[in-house]
Amino acid sequence: MGRTTNVAGTGYKNSDGSSRRNIIRRFVRENMPVTLRREPHDINAVAVYVSVPRLFGLLGTTLKQIGYLKASAAMSLAKQMDMGESLTGRIGSYHMPPGKDLPRVSLEL
Repeated sequence: MGRTTNVAGTGYKNSDGSSRRNIIRRFVRENMPVTLRREPHDINAVAVYVSVPRLFGLLGTTLKQIGYLKASAAMSLAKQMDMGESLTGRIGSYHMPPGKDLPRVSLEL
């Protein structure tokens, strides 16, 4: 790890209707690992997921999307992922400004 980038799209809802803002507020913590997945709808899109408990952890965990890598980072990383390279990351920091709908989340990759 040595690269820092921000997560984009934190104020949107996921396809299942879940609020990324609420997921970040409830579950995201500094140093938490993230899962990066390529998205087929955009040549450079890389989605960012965190593991959240299902039924208080009794049913294990599931991945929930909190946003996408910013385009500037995603372009080069998407190519690496397409070549089969496994990328890891973790939450560097997060901030929930009062009265704002856009949480700020940074990743260390």
